[in-house]
Amino acid sequence: MSKAIIVLGILLVVGCTNKRTAVPMRPNILFIAVDDLRPELGAYGADYMITPNMDRLADQGRLFQHHYVTVPTCGPSRYAMLTGHYPQHSAELRNNVFEKTTARQQEEDQPESFVEAFRRNGYQTVGIGKISHSADGMVYGYTDSVSSVMEMPHSWDKFLFDVGKWGTGWNAFFGYASGENRQSLNKEVKPYEAGQVNDEGYPDGLTAALAVNQLEELEGAEIPGWVHWIRNYEDRKYPNELLVV
Repeated sequence: MSKAIIVLGILLVVGCTNKRTAVPMRPNILFIAVDDLRPELGAYGADYMITPNMDRLADQGRLFQHHYVTVPTCGPSRYAMLTGHYPQHSAELRNNVFEKTTARQQEEDQPESFVEAFRRNGYQTVGIGKISHSADGMVYGYTDSVSSVMEMPHSWDKFLFDVGKWGTGWNAFFGYASGENRQSLNKEVKPYEAGQVNDEGYPDGLTAALAVNQLEELEGAEIPGWVHWIRNYEDRKYPNELLVV
């Protein structure tokens, strides 16, 4: 398989140039970042958790043992991680930080994110799911129509999200098995749900399917690739079949 990077949250430092350049073959990279959850995995010593696939992935890759966020909220912590900027202004402490700082901006000498740094250095970059702030990488409010304005306009060769039966990224992010979501239910929602659906009855399953497809598509590609796939950190809803051990 040609070299790809699959990221679910990481801060990497690489050399940058002003334009994309060809590079020798480099490692594929899978980065998985899930915020608002403790590292409750076997790989982190939690022997009461049954996580064989994640444990195997951690054994084959690089496991972050001392990684800390600079801001205790969602969008700002992602912004700091992706850009390498330590928060110094009030705008960098709010969930709309990407809308106020990177969206609609012209490309500059300094990359807008470490993703763009990879892209400038010959990687194909593919985003899947919630990596910046919005679930589909676009700037719009929870109940608004989907816009065409990207939160990180210079970082991605391709950005994917399957909204499924929920219609928009934000609806899917807060979605339930019935197709309803937090917005349509006026925030009168259950904190947990185990729906009688298969894995793709929830957004996580659809996102996983996209990630698998992208990995297969990148196999044999002529340039290294970077794919980011991130699990919905606020999703406490699972297909009932996953609860049967």
